[in-house]
Amino acid sequence: MREIKFRAWDKEANLWAGLDYLQFSNGKLYWTNNNEIADKVILMQFTGLTDKNGKEIYEGDIFDCIYKFDGCINHKLEVVWHNESASFRLKNHGECHQPNVEKRVSNMERKEVIGNIYENPGLISRNN
Repeated sequence: MREIKFRAWDKEANLWAGLDYLQFSNGKLYWTNNNEIADKVILMQFTGLTDKNGKEIYEGDIFDCIYKFDGCINHKLEVVWHNESASFRLKNHGECHQPNVEKRVSNMERKEVIGNIYENPGLISRNN
């Protein structure tokens, strides 16, 4: 069984928030020190996988990939949750952006996480 973990990005302070516990109460989500999450924090779930260096892979992480079969050299892949398949997928960004093409995160274990969409927003274009 995979470990259920989250990390949290504090949108106001632009840094990782300490996340000691999560609590649901009366339809609201609370975190460390009984602060209501509301619109202050973005939660990202752990995929249960690690990259080639053993780094845990979370939603919002970015991979840089080169696919020999299509000749593209600048694939930026963002870890996203895919509702239809109830799984984590990799959304394609970059020079060879192919709309609606997503790769399975589980197929990327030999790749390396190069950043995430919050600390390194310049790695991908959020318009894709």
